[in-house]
Amino acid sequence: GVGRGLYFASEAGKSSGYVWPAQGYGIMFLNEVVLGKEHSITKDDSSLRAPPSGFESVVARGRTEPEPKHDVTIKKEFGDITVPKGKPVNTEHKSSSFFQSEYLVYSESQVYTRYLLLVKWPW
Repeated sequence: GVGRGLYFASEAGKSSGYVWPAQGYGIMFLNEVVLGKEHSITKDDSSLRAPPSGFESVVARGRTEPEPKHDVTIKKEFGDITVPKGKPVNTEHKSSSFFQSEYLVYSESQVYTRYLLLVKWPW
């Protein structure tokens, strides 16, 4: 684990593992997350309760990430938003203890819920 915090993922498959469908449907959120200056890790650190001094988030770098060349950047007045859209590909973090990347922030003010999705579950 990566300690306490608000967890997010760039792959819907990662997040779907935390959904408990009812009557064939699950609810997921699509959020904008302000990561700020990222502290990267590739090994579990369950002691984390906040990012290290000088950082605003912790990114657990996974062995897969959506293909970056398919990312879409949306220009906003407060800064750019990067939306990962590609299929998962292997990353340079081959020895990471995380299969898929996880993004952690420690303040709700860093999160903006953009959409609430009602998803028909296949099982």
